[in-house]
Amino acid sequence: MVSLVTTVLNDRQGCASFFTQMEGQTCLPDEIVIVDGGSTDGTWELLQKYHPNKSYSLRVLQEIGCNVARGRNFAIANSQYDIIVSTDIGCTWESQWLEELAQPLLENKQLEAVMGSWQVRWEDLKSDWAKVEYALLNEPKLIATPKSHASSRSIAYRKSLWEKIGGYPEDLTLAGDDMVFALLLHQTTDSVSCAPIPRCYWQRHVTLQSFCKEARRNFFGGGEAGIWLNYGILVGGRLLLEILLLFSGFVWLLLGSPTWVGGIFISGFIISAGLRVMRLIRAIRRFNTYGYSDGWLRIAVFEYAIKFWSIVGYWEGFFRGFKYCYQCREKLNLLKLNTDI
Repeated sequence: MVSLVTTVLNDRQGCASFFTQMEGQTCLPDEIVIVDGGSTDGTWELLQKYHPNKSYSLRVLQEIGCNVARGRNFAIANSQYDIIVSTDIGCTWESQWLEELAQPLLENKQLEAVMGSWQVRWEDLKSDWAKVEYALLNEPKLIATPKSHASSRSIAYRKSLWEKIGGYPEDLTLAGDDMVFALLLHQTTDSVSCAPIPRCYWQRHVTLQSFCKEARRNFFGGGEAGIWLNYGILVGGRLLLEILLLFSGFVWLLLGSPTWVGGIFISGFIISAGLRVMRLIRAIRRFNTYGYSDGWLRIAVFEYAIKFWSIVGYWEGFFRGFKYCYQCREKLNLLKLNTDI
């Protein structure tokens, strides 16, 4: 018996699409449990009035102001069945998606989790910035293996395993909870399988501002948890160095003497930025094949903007985590995880 769980906040259209696609699944869940975080756009009203066209039961709960981790835990705690399939409203799914996640657990009572795959599709992209990300990340996707750190947009596990892990870390403010959950999952059990064909499709943003906001939020969660420290130090250090070289160079050229010292600072920035652009040549070529002639500029802007806001978010979260995310960090430390991944 299978419970499908998810959370939502202000996505009425996404909920309508979600129900349509779940009712077309080759393996229907026995129940769907949705936690609403306090929607004000009509989503909550839609959830209350919706009556499934298939045989599964629908349970809708609301906890105003809850974060995603709390919403997931709330949904799972109120689910009736041992097999939990998790996803995010706002994705799209092929009809076999749920079956390929749930069936291995239904057939093998010893199996505890199934890592799901996901993908971003070119035809779903609605802006040039989304296409820039697509080229930069070379068709974003996760082809799951039993060792993958699957996103909770496409994963299945037993409720008993969720209980052993202690649930999703609710002390993380905005994001990172599913990465921490996956880390803890792999440290708790080796009885893991995978669904290697991407049948869950992640929808991407439209504006550069939205991508930057997402990067800041995601790395804020990573910082709170204390994972990805090497990224924060190495990527952040290089970005800070480039900013200091550029700023110092201009200040020296305007106010200092001799001026050639300022030229050295500027040259240092140009070398570092040039090496960064050279690393992005393949992405630039991919983007140009889509019919754009300004690939280098768009990708460079995207690269710097995302790196900047991810580093800002990471260190904001890292220092906040000392005070507010002790439980999450303690779990990771107790299990002696290699959290720098």
